[in-house]
Amino acid sequence: METIENAQNQTNEMRINNEVKNYLIETAKWGKFLAIVGYVFLGIIVLVGLLFIVGVSWLNSFSANPARFAGVIYFIIALVYYFPINFLHKFSNSIRNGLESDSETMVTFGFQNLKSLFKFMGIITIIVLAIYVLFFLIAIVTGLAIASM
Repeated sequence: METIENAQNQTNEMRINNEVKNYLIETAKWGKFLAIVGYVFLGIIVLVGLLFIVGVSWLNSFSANPARFAGVIYFIIALVYYFPINFLHKFSNSIRNGLESDSETMVTFGFQNLKSLFKFMGIITIIVLAIYVLFFLIAIVTGLAIASM
């Protein structure tokens, strides 16, 4: 009985053939490239945010406050941008290392990070769409209020 169950488990396991393995390795390489480019742009965003916050401190006028606000916005954007880049980087490294060492645990961790990347991007998309709908409703209400005057 036990040997039948073992035989069934072995036939139900998915095997990664060389073609799929090559596709995953190539995907991991492109993912790593995009993650590195993302980290570079993330650094630029942080530097621009610092420039807005610290660089305008010598201004003693009201124009310094909007620049500081813009710097804070840049930091928020950088914080949000960090997570998908990090998930992509972890996916790329884990897939490549897992396939090279035949480690199912590493490949699973890589796909877990890919899932997290898509989940994060889906949540951000839902939030942005909700903001668009909110702005659209505000625009309609404002337009109706102005038209009724």
